[in-house]
Amino acid sequence: MPRLELSEIMRTVGMHMRYEIDEVPYADTDVEFVSPVRGNVTITNSGTLVLVRGSFDSTVDLECARCLADIRYSIHAEIEEQYSLAEVESATYRDVVPMIVQDDENEVPVGLFDGTVMDLGVLIRQSAILATPWSVLCREDCQGLCATCGKNKNVGACQCAPDRTHRPFAVLPEIFRQDTLD
Repeated sequence: MPRLELSEIMRTVGMHMRYEIDEVPYADTDVEFVSPVRGNVTITNSGTLVLVRGSFDSTVDLECARCLADIRYSIHAEIEEQYSLAEVESATYRDVVPMIVQDDENEVPVGLFDGTVMDLGVLIRQSAILATPWSVLCREDCQGLCATCGKNKNVGACQCAPDRTHRPFAVLPEIFRQDTLD
């Protein structure tokens, strides 16, 4: 994933940089991209903040919530973040240098910054997770898996007898019948 050197942007108020995202499919923690990740991001120094804005498109690999079949799902994700910028005394250079700092208003994700280098992959991963739905189905009428043998009911019926022991709503017809008689 792209690692962007931001030292010049951090030193120059009003400066901005545009970066074209064009990454081959890859797997990251919690998300697997199965098509290229393409988009763009603009990084701007507003004086007290570093603003990161952009978007990207890709296709991710998910599982059906009922039958666990692989699903290819197209996403469009927006990136809109801001990080506090402050001047910090550098022991190495005995000078004051601008750095990204953690504060109450702007939380910095772990691994995003290493000094003045930003790992854009961290923001891409987070944005992709937010753009992905919690639950997806391979098709609207997905039958799911058999609770007894685990066979995919979309492929065909299994030989298991229907489980009639746990039917919490089985008493509803009787309750409705009693209500209409009263």
